[in-house]
Amino acid sequence: MTTVRILPAVLVILAGCATPAPPERAASDEERLTLEAALARGQTRPAAAEAELQEFLQRWPQSPLADDAALGLAKLAFQMDEPEQAQHWLRTILRRYPDGDRADEARLLMAAVELERGQDAEVRRLLSNLRFSRLDLDQQRAGYRMLVKASSDPVQRVRWLAPVRAVALRAADSEEVARADREIDSLLSGMSVADLDRTAEQLDRRIPASRVRLQLAMRAIDAGDFAAAGKYISRASRLELAPEYRDSLEQARLHLELRKRMGDADDLPAFAEVAALPPPRTQGATGTLGVVLPLTGPFARFGEQSLRGVLLAARVFDETGRVLSMKSVSASAPVSGAEFTPGAGRPGRIRVVVRDTGGTPEGAATAIRELARDRSVIAIVGPLLSAESEAAAEAASHFDVPLLTLTSREEVSRDRRHVFRLRTTPSDEVRYLVDHAVEDLGATRFAILYPRDNYGRGMRDQFWQAVEKRGGYVVAASSYEASATDFAQPIRQMIGYPLLTEDEKTALEERDAVLRRARRLDPEEAGVAREEAYAKLGPEGDPLPPIVDFDALFIPDSHDKIVLITPQLAFHEITGVQLLGSGAWLHEDLLKIARKHVRGAVISAPFHAESRFVFVSRFVERYSTAFGETPDRFAAQGFDAANLILVQLAGGRLGREEIRDGLLRVRAYPGVSGVTTIQPDGNARKRPYLLGIRGGRIVSLD
Repeated sequence: MTTVRILPAVLVILAGCATPAPPERAASDEERLTLEAALARGQTRPAAAEAELQEFLQRWPQSPLADDAALGLAKLAFQMDEPEQAQHWLRTILRRYPDGDRADEARLLMAAVELERGQDAEVRRLLSNLRFSRLDLDQQRAGYRMLVKASSDPVQRVRWLAPVRAVALRAADSEEVARADREIDSLLSGMSVADLDRTAEQLDRRIPASRVRLQLAMRAIDAGDFAAAGKYISRASRLELAPEYRDSLEQARLHLELRKRMGDADDLPAFAEVAALPPPRTQGATGTLGVVLPLTGPFARFGEQSLRGVLLAARVFDETGRVLSMKSVSASAPVSGAEFTPGAGRPGRIRVVVRDTGGTPEGAATAIRELARDRSVIAIVGPLLSAESEAAAEAASHFDVPLLTLTSREEVSRDRRHVFRLRTTPSDEVRYLVDHAVEDLGATRFAILYPRDNYGRGMRDQFWQAVEKRGGYVVAASSYEASATDFAQPIRQMIGYPLLTEDEKTALEERDAVLRRARRLDPEEAGVAREEAYAKLGPEGDPLPPIVDFDALFIPDSHDKIVLITPQLAFHEITGVQLLGSGAWLHEDLLKIARKHVRGAVISAPFHAESRFVFVSRFVERYSTAFGETPDRFAAQGFDAANLILVQLAGGRLGREEIRDGLLRVRAYPGVSGVTTIQPDGNARKRPYLLGIRGGRIVSLD
């Protein structure tokens, strides 16, 4: 015998309609009184009641109350823990009295039993003929709840949750109304646009139809389709909306207006502005994403970090929350040819197909061609390096597949409709640094101290241009060999030493002698001596070096050079000058070694793991949980690149051309690697993070 546990739904049904309902046609007084007596006896003497009800059916098999007697027998069987016997009587009702007034309760009880057995299709069949209006409110709710449980399609689940909510509202059960709302919201947030459209069609004008339109509006806003968003919001405003969701309509309108304003602005909004808006939604995104990165060779570490960011965005997790196949995402076990798919029961529906470039242009082109021939691959992220990105861009253009490269080389997307470039450029990095120096710090005169390599010269040129655009002046520029450890000569060049005459050199030597003698004096006398020495003019009445005629000094170099340069600045009496740095400064050793010499410096960086903005801290937390370490800028860029595609998929763009068109609409996207706007030529403009060194810590200035 199969044992069936009595479900809560069964108990609800058993609690209802304990006395006979008015029959379809009048029964005799003897039939009615006999049935009432038998049912009443079931509370204290179930065995006796069972015998009396069976006798009733034998005497009056065609009685209008026969189905009531059979239902009473089914309930007694449940009460005595005899589920098979209960089912026998329920089937009897449905077979003999399918149109009787107890057939609906019987169907409800049978459906509860089948639900426990996992027979979802049978549950739906039984309840498809259920006349809900003949049941009390608790039984109606139980029936709709069973339909929710028996439905795997999220659209159908919302369809049945709508009447669950309506019945609970009629019953004044606020707790059940709130529970239904939470379930509906959760389902809607995870739906694809196609499913949301189906849901809206099925609900027509009933609650929560307005919420469905608002969800569609937010997806359209995220994808940059402001015209469609406006239509959805207008439609939602004409439908009934539960009071607790009326604020959502106004928030959607405000969100649309703010995003339109941000998109129309010439400048990128600040982090605080985009952080105040709802985060872009990627739930409901479905498709295959290609990834092309250097996972072997000298740049494998950077490729690995980027890949981890992509996998985190795609939510390719196992049941513990860790990314699947972690051993594959390491330099010791390359993932060329690997595929990552969502774990069982996970909300994501993105498949990630990975190819290794080996860090070479040939490897990148081959990988792109292989992925592009697979029409299920909707877009590709990568590669990193300039040469391999150029080769990849050429191949992607041949196949018309959207490619989101992670290089800073702006030329890679030129005249290529399907190629995009996402890494923060030097021009963006220095532009916002100069803006801050001019607007917030009041600097107008700048100096540049830079290494004589491609990076240093490039940053010098970008910084100089940015200063002149803001109406400032570069009054000094000095360089040093990239391998240098002594920076005295380039520093002295900035502060007037190369222009000294012989008489001025003699005067300077005399001043240095005074300063050396001052070191043997007590602090107060030494201070007076130094002031007098520095006040001394040259033979022609001109100031002697150091001549610090700049407000701010920009040094675009790595942290290991900064810890050597900044103490030498102090030695050469360059004090009270605002230090400005690039993202290359960021390293834990900077503060440990340079300490007071970098106090008050301002840095522009493409990523800040300690940012206070929630969308960044959530990324860092998720990444740390999945991989056991703090993400870097490469992980952040991979994460953003994947999410830009997922937002398009979640917005209902499923073809390569649709993805390409959607990416060109990206405006003020709140990326963890910088606020991002895609320009018409496929190049991303990004607002980097502004960081300050305060109190021995690196803090956000945004």
